[in-house]
Amino acid sequence: MVVRTPVASRHLRDASARLVLEHLWDVDEVTGSALIEATGLSRATVHDVCDELIERGWVTELESQRTGNDHRKGRPARRYAFDARAGVVVGVDAGQHRISAAVTDLRGDTLSSAVLTVGPKDATVARRLALIEESVFSALADAGAPLPNVLAVAVGVPAPVDRDGGTTFRDNPFWELMNPDIARHLLDRHGWTMLTDNDANLAAMAEHWRGHGAGARCHVTLLAGERFGAGVVDDGRLLRGAHGGVGEMRYLDFVEGVGSADGIAALVRDDARAQLHRLDGQTGSSQLQDLDPATLDAASVFLAAEDEDPLAVSVIEHVAALLARVVATFASIYDPERVIIAGAVAASCGPLLELVRHELDRYVDPPGIAVLASELGRDIVTVGAVKRALDHVRENALEISPAKSG
Repeated sequence: MVVRTPVASRHLRDASARLVLEHLWDVDEVTGSALIEATGLSRATVHDVCDELIERGWVTELESQRTGNDHRKGRPARRYAFDARAGVVVGVDAGQHRISAAVTDLRGDTLSSAVLTVGPKDATVARRLALIEESVFSALADAGAPLPNVLAVAVGVPAPVDRDGGTTFRDNPFWELMNPDIARHLLDRHGWTMLTDNDANLAAMAEHWRGHGAGARCHVTLLAGERFGAGVVDDGRLLRGAHGGVGEMRYLDFVEGVGSADGIAALVRDDARAQLHRLDGQTGSSQLQDLDPATLDAASVFLAAEDEDPLAVSVIEHVAALLARVVATFASIYDPERVIIAGAVAASCGPLLELVRHELDRYVDPPGIAVLASELGRDIVTVGAVKRALDHVRENALEISPAKSG
């Protein structure tokens, strides 16, 4: 005769297991008595649930701290710890020119990473999928042998992504190349739980987790390299829209004084090149005239501006006026506490953002929006992808069971 657990009892058991696991996830170790106090569950329930979580692979029981000279009566207190190495997650930034992957444990501590450069010959769907796959396996190999138990893989792409991981906007070959159903490809090939998201959304998640967004209810993270893209967090929640279009910047084509979604790196570089072209043949008054305009980049302009080079300073002032309008449009729509400029360009943006802050109060009411440079560097999207994967694992822990996933 088979005895089945009543559905109501199973739901109650799962609720108890989730409560205990949530508490264990964030502490190094805890006694059964402390779990009873923290969760309000009975002693029998706590220990039964912990035994089940041990069997599932989420929890380990630690050795008793009682020594041979300890003559206290009764059983020693049982001690438990969450096993952060029960599995791993992988976060991937699948950018246009660079693909990076990071493998972390279940508390987000990095175990390994890999970076691949995407060249002109890689601009095909097949090559893009192959490089993403290569980056993941390279990072997994460096994380140690045997191959880790992968519980989730999250990938960030420079394209709008809907709630199912697809890019439903059509007639845009670039977006179709950036997200050629990556999730389905890797799921079919390797059976991984796959999550795909917009890169700016993941940057916003990274800032909310480990950056300037922490502690802010409403903030905008603006990826600002070659193109602008924004992730919007309102009341602690990431906004997506019906088709994943929140934060897409095509509307800037119609904003007076802006005119395109070109990012800070592109604006600084192209403005400097245009000014150098107008000075062609004139006696050098700028150190930038000694550089080849064809190879001039934004980093060179920022460095020259630090030396108070007049041409470079004028470029920074012009881009600051434009960026203030970009920030103001988002401020008027989403009313954030903070706007965070992110990506590789953020490290050079200090003087630029000082000008933006001064200019911005002309356009917004009430004034005082904080405009900050991200400190998470060029790997911000990878950090956000890791967070996305961790959140998925944590939310679905009782359905995943790492002991049965390896």
